[in-house]
Amino acid sequence: MKQVADVLEALEQIAPARFAFGFDHIGLQVGDAHQPVRKIALTLDAGMAAVKFAVSRGCDLIVAHHPVIWNPLERVSFEGAIPEMIRKRIAFVAAHTNWDCARGGVNDALLAELDLRWVGDFGSGAEVPMLKLVVFVPGEHAEAVIAAASKAGAGNLGNYEQCAFRSEGVGTFRGNSSTKPWVGTSEQIQQVVEVRVEMVLPEAVCWAVEAAVRGVHPYEEPAIDFIRLIDAVPASAGRLGSLAEEMPLSQFARFVEGKLNTHVLTWGDADRPIGTVGVVGGAASGEWWSAQRAGADVFLTGELKHSDAVAAMEAGFALIQAGHYATEQPGVIELARRLNEMGFDCEVFVPPAGEAGRPL
Repeated sequence: MKQVADVLEALEQIAPARFAFGFDHIGLQVGDAHQPVRKIALTLDAGMAAVKFAVSRGCDLIVAHHPVIWNPLERVSFEGAIPEMIRKRIAFVAAHTNWDCARGGVNDALLAELDLRWVGDFGSGAEVPMLKLVVFVPGEHAEAVIAAASKAGAGNLGNYEQCAFRSEGVGTFRGNSSTKPWVGTSEQIQQVVEVRVEMVLPEAVCWAVEAAVRGVHPYEEPAIDFIRLIDAVPASAGRLGSLAEEMPLSQFARFVEGKLNTHVLTWGDADRPIGTVGVVGGAASGEWWSAQRAGADVFLTGELKHSDAVAAMEAGFALIQAGHYATEQPGVIELARRLNEMGFDCEVFVPPAGEAGRPL
């Protein structure tokens, strides 16, 4: 039988925790990691509506996009979502900005819902400390080292995996009397043609990568270096998508309403031609300028501040507000699909339209 810990492990594969913004609160917030899980309720929000839905389906776990705990709790009453989860022994896990940024997540799902073809990313993302692995290995073992390091989390650049650079040189060494060198003889200088392998990696997987490399390296004492790099944003939240055919802003606004079953507010010239769209689901008002700089003709999000709308209008840019629920619910449905795809021996339920957070 699956446990909450198994779901957390699956979510780490789908939406790594390192993608979450620094202000966010993700992961297990209510319950025990060893609690058995037979049924999962997957919702956008974490209120009483979500809890009632979970209870009605006999769920042991709620996975929600929005966390149930944002700030330190000064008091907990007997009423509300958290006490009810505890009474019903329902665990709670949040997958928030990590699922926004992850490939295939909230914003890729929004692109797909709007029939937009992905053409790039933009905007904010969590800064991750990065390192460069440098290891010297005999040429015939280079492939095994690269494969092992990649499996442990090194060598990922955007949508590319197993990225590595190799350069050839001559390594020298002399082992003392207690060594058993892979090549040559103890207490004698050896010269070996070696390959220098370089790969980037998040600092968080440093020890796993080192262990993986040592596990396949032929030497007793391989030369392994980690060089500090500038912090990077491995996954931005924003997505750029292109329409199959350009259309005026006014027509695109109606198109969005039909696709997302929502009502939109639009700022900009109604006749402005729209071909490239920047999207960030939820409340991402301040990302409009990143979308504009990335080449979008319009920025679409769930909620917009009046001050940002005024600034965008003055900059000659177009904005569309399509609703928090409408822009993030496709990502909730996609996360449920991904969990089911991983072969869990438990059921995953998503509230039907009109329940657990959808506005009237």
